[in-house]
Amino acid sequence: MSIASNFRLLKTETLSKIHEASLDILANTGVVFQSKECLDIFKNHGAKVDGQIVFIPEEMVDKAVKSSPDCFKWEALNCDRSINVGTKQEGIHVSMNNGPIYIQDLDKGRRPGTMEDLINLYKLGQQSKMCSIVGQIPVEPSDVKNPHRYLDIFKQLLHHTDKPLFGYVGTQKEINQMFDMVKIYMGDSDCLTNKHLIGVSLNPLSPLQYDKTPCETMLAYAKHGQPIMALTCAMSGVTAPIDPMGTVVLQNVEILAGLVLSQLINEGTPFIYSPASAIPNMRTASYITGSPVSNHINIAGIQLATELYGLPTRCMAGLTDSKTIDCQAGFETMQNYLMLAMSGVNVVNECFGILDAIMTVSYEKFIIDEEIMSRSAFVVKGIDSFEDDFSKNIIKEVGHGGSYLMHPSTLKYCRSFWEPLVSENKSFDEWEKNGSLDIKQKANKMFKQILENSPDMIIDKAVSMDLEKYVKRVKKNS
Repeated sequence: MSIASNFRLLKTETLSKIHEASLDILANTGVVFQSKECLDIFKNHGAKVDGQIVFIPEEMVDKAVKSSPDCFKWEALNCDRSINVGTKQEGIHVSMNNGPIYIQDLDKGRRPGTMEDLINLYKLGQQSKMCSIVGQIPVEPSDVKNPHRYLDIFKQLLHHTDKPLFGYVGTQKEINQMFDMVKIYMGDSDCLTNKHLIGVSLNPLSPLQYDKTPCETMLAYAKHGQPIMALTCAMSGVTAPIDPMGTVVLQNVEILAGLVLSQLINEGTPFIYSPASAIPNMRTASYITGSPVSNHINIAGIQLATELYGLPTRCMAGLTDSKTIDCQAGFETMQNYLMLAMSGVNVVNECFGILDAIMTVSYEKFIIDEEIMSRSAFVVKGIDSFEDDFSKNIIKEVGHGGSYLMHPSTLKYCRSFWEPLVSENKSFDEWEKNGSLDIKQKANKMFKQILENSPDMIIDKAVSMDLEKYVKRVKKNS
């Protein structure tokens, strides 16, 4: 049994007004695309182009909305790990972080991430019961600086997961090289022509621009029909209007422009509507993640996608501005995750160990955040009944003043309730007897045990060797 409804922030008539305002801006103000190939695609489909500004008419938007699927299957090397994204999916899918510079733990403190840390995070994502999609760059490997680092990073991703893949932005040449590696990994040279295997998140340059890298990325992924997420990270009062509703409109314009381009490149390409705008610290104009107003902006976007456009949605959820694992980190992460979960979002990211407005990822918070996600998933799942008659006959049977403790139904279902992963619910005496560990210390032990028990790699050695040969050949010929 699911909950009766999702949390709705805006009325349908307000959503329609936002859509009309967005169409006006698309058609009369336009959006900049810094790519000749993209500009030519728009021209060839009848859009007005002035320099790098593309004016997108309403009928082009309508056609794109209709052609983009409301649900698609995101397949994995391990077929049992494949997922549906959109109207047919169950629960919320969680993908890994992207962008943190620093790694942090109780033993070594905060420090620049390394390739070893990146691999560790991929391993944790692979072993996590909450993580559905593995990839992106959950921490920047500061010790890898060669021009082909994207291949070295991608090779490690393919070594350590059999779940659906999340790729990276880049030039068409770079992305096509990564696609070649996916074909080796899957053992199928045609896999990208008939399966959705690797998605990507790309960012418009607010306000109202797509620069060269997201254009190149969209071209490469859409030509192969792979899932695309246009993720607007506008800041109200800095790169978007100070009015939160104005930010909703600008964000919608940018995402719809990306949707249209994806469908013009390859009709039917899966497109995930990905609002990620924020209210900044207006004293410093800096990016912050803990404000509930930011969630209002993005929940409005989720409503637009699900109620007007019929598109799958994705949003950053497990965010906090706290610099360490403290009360602030807990309530901001839970606030952000639960608000978006209750809005009906399909996919969430920036959820595993994030601190300091996506600058840092913590090993211990990775584990703690898994419990936050598990709690939230249970909340939005709704209430189930163990018995078809809602235990009416059992209530009659036990009667007045009786006990249910040893009733057969209690013995049958007593292990069916939600259980915490790392938080403490035993008595004080038991907690003290077990070492009086706080949640950070417990999480520290847990992530180390997971890594210790993780395999060196998921794929076969022969596939690993083929990937290594390919990377060496690309580097040699460049």
